[in-house]
Amino acid sequence: MIIIGIDLSGPSNHQDTVATAFNMDHGLTFKKSVSGASDDEILNLVRECLTEGEVVIGIDAPLSYQDGGGDRPHDKALRGVLKAGGLNGSSIMTPTMTRMVYITLRGIQLTRMLQDPGVEILEVHPGAAIGLRMEDPTPALSYKKDPSKRAEVFTWLQQQGLHGLTEDIAETTHSIDSCGAALAAWHYKAPDKQPVWSYTHTSAAHPFIMCC
Repeated sequence: MIIIGIDLSGPSNHQDTVATAFNMDHGLTFKKSVSGASDDEILNLVRECLTEGEVVIGIDAPLSYQDGGGDRPHDKALRGVLKAGGLNGSSIMTPTMTRMVYITLRGIQLTRMLQDPGVEILEVHPGAAIGLRMEDPTPALSYKKDPSKRAEVFTWLQQQGLHGLTEDIAETTHSIDSCGAALAAWHYKAPDKQPVWSYTHTSAAHPFIMCC
């Protein structure tokens, strides 16, 4: 099984999109990372991985929206979990708000492109996947702005069983978040792991499980 974590940006902002693939065995072993990824580059990565077996993809982006606007039920639920865990609940943004709507559109389009019998798609939140697992969540609160905290998170990810990470992954928050997305998907799928939190009530409007 191959796990791919994707930190997704808007459709005109490819430079902030990173997709990182791992082989899942006794942990996750780094396979390949694509920075500045377009939709076609993500699709090509998934197709390449499919030649080796099942692919599970954790995407950091809203993959649906609430009819009528506002929060989806899982947005509200995860925001509460983050606040209870000492993290920033405001990182959960309504999919249709101005800052998020283009990422939401790209996320929905990407899931349509990635539909395949060998592919499972999960909506994930890397910051929650990282911060809710850390004994001290302080680095998770500031790694996006503080390179020293990003280095701490990078080291922590290695300690969690993400093997073979290259040093350049610590250089950008997008690469770190792609690894956090993979961590969330791995813990959801591995029989000896479990997610910190998951929302498994899917529907036609919200077809993908959300987890961290």
